[in-house]
Amino acid sequence: MIETSKVLQDNKPIDIGVQFGAYNSKETSSFREVIGDALQRRGQEMNKMHHYDTITSRIEGGAFSLLERNTFETSLTCAEGKKNTKPMSLKKQLQKYKEDQLLSNPGGDYFDLKKGTKGVDCRKDQSQFTVRVGKDIKDAGENFVNIFKDMGAGASFQYVDKDGMIQEGKKVGLGGTMVHFFKDMAGGMTLGKYATDGEERPANALETIKHFFKKIFVDALFKDIVVGVPRSAIHIGENAVFACLNLAEVIPDATIGNYKKGQKVTTEVFDDAQVLVDFVTDIVPMGEAGARTKAITFKKGLKGFPFIYNITSPEHGMVDEQWRYVRNTPFRKTIESVATLIPVRI
Repeated sequence: MIETSKVLQDNKPIDIGVQFGAYNSKETSSFREVIGDALQRRGQEMNKMHHYDTITSRIEGGAFSLLERNTFETSLTCAEGKKNTKPMSLKKQLQKYKEDQLLSNPGGDYFDLKKGTKGVDCRKDQSQFTVRVGKDIKDAGENFVNIFKDMGAGASFQYVDKDGMIQEGKKVGLGGTMVHFFKDMAGGMTLGKYATDGEERPANALETIKHFFKKIFVDALFKDIVVGVPRSAIHIGENAVFACLNLAEVIPDATIGNYKKGQKVTTEVFDDAQVLVDFVTDIVPMGEAGARTKAITFKKGLKGFPFIYNITSPEHGMVDEQWRYVRNTPFRKTIESVATLIPVRI
């Protein structure tokens, strides 16, 4: 995050050395002569002085006006800020990617976090047998419960917002998708007379026709059935795989996990396995990564084309739900874009 710098403003008056008392009266000299004489004498004085040779000495000596000094300080601060701002390292991007994936489902050894906490706490004690094995069994149980939640309204998940805070989101389950389908169909068939919360009703005949086709063909048939149902099925299968991984982790945690090196190896292997499974389920057809990489918008011209739209999007700040819950770093953009170009058959 780039912090904005505040430039201090000096309200102290600057003495430019023009002494109007050098003239006996205003009646004997015109305004032009007064200013001209003063500037001429001031120029002669400055030619004799040598401590105004640099920008710094000129500022300290008062040769710059207050506006010039503030402008210089602001430009200097911005230049230093740009100089100190370095591109995010690949290691940092990989770390963010792993955090996002391990927060999205139960399973990470150090990812037992609650909403509103700051950052990811990796200081949890794994030296105790009951802590290690208990965490595995707990994660397996939560993923097993999430199978039924994703069959219904949808399971909850955690993500990191733009301020680095852990927040909670909710997936749309199979039952929730079907509810949306019938609502969208009702909105289209009633020509907008039935509207969901926050949805504007069509105001004229043209908007009514557009509303009908959008609700029936775009929202109900495409988004809810073609995309929503397969994605819910992906989430259900994902939860089942994660539950099996969590149960499998009990064995190494109960054996080699009694040693420090064994704990480290077990955590790395199973956390990376969960990240890999999450990545695969993201890039399969109708997965979440495909929705980002193939998204299109006509408002941004060439930048709104598929793949280009995702690549040029910022890491944070996207309102659309496809980007809202991930930190879209260059690393994530690259691996998801390349992977979705590869044909995959289920």
